[in-house]
Amino acid sequence: MGIPYRSMYNKKDTDRIRKLFLDKKLFLLDGDGTLYLWDKAFKSSPLLLKKLIELKKNFVILSNNDSQSKEKRLKFVSRVLKTDIQQDNLLLPNDIVEDFLLKKHISRFDGLISDDFAAELSSKGFILDKSDPEIILIGFDVDLTYAKLKRIINHINNGKKFLLTHNDPLCPYKNGREIPDAGSIVNLITLAVKKEPDYRFGKPFVSTIDYVIKKYGFKREDMLIIGDRLNTDIKMANENEISSIWVTNNLKDPEKELKGSGYKPDVTIDSIALLYKAVHNI
Repeated sequence: MGIPYRSMYNKKDTDRIRKLFLDKKLFLLDGDGTLYLWDKAFKSSPLLLKKLIELKKNFVILSNNDSQSKEKRLKFVSRVLKTDIQQDNLLLPNDIVEDFLLKKHISRFDGLISDDFAAELSSKGFILDKSDPEIILIGFDVDLTYAKLKRIINHINNGKKFLLTHNDPLCPYKNGREIPDAGSIVNLITLAVKKEPDYRFGKPFVSTIDYVIKKYGFKREDMLIIGDRLNTDIKMANENEISSIWVTNNLKDPEKELKGSGYKPDVTIDSIALLYKAVHNI
């Protein structure tokens, strides 16, 4: 049962946060909008990661952002967060898609994904086949063109199955703005082909948690999800019976959003700064 929203945490909230940090073994941290905003980290984010390392906690930055290759995203996140982020500390849709393709023995793909993501898949032995792919990938295509849209729609209309890397309609951007993400792109596709994706990955889908359990070896009761989005981070926590902390980032009316969403975080807090303040002297 979640606690009501309040603009500042009190001692009861601090005690609850501390207990979660001490009891949980795997911390699933949202990236975009929670630890950083586009290309700038919140000031306390590196300190929070340092505290998790100090406490010998396992952490994974669980991001829906597949606009780049895993290698480039690792370098970006390490630089922004001023922390040496290792391969296992970052989980992207890229990882889950690759795992899926391997399991299904699919080698040929086409799709609305960034050129960088496509090149990453090609470097791992998958084949970009624009004429006869086995599957279509729909993701955060920052290199989107009308020609690609027409080609992909034609493939799906000709019976090709398609996969959605994640469902976020918007991605947090500079100065509090947002830009179209995979969820907006797939809406255009589904409208054109009159069918829904055959497979969906990323937050909040259970396939993501199943992947985490298999890869990292922790049970749901060992995990804590920290994120800024009720309809992805907290939804995934609630639907998988995982503890969660909702970081509101000083929303104008978070109480209204909380009541309207139907999702219940274990703790609601204004910012990463306040979250770090609660745990810095554990």
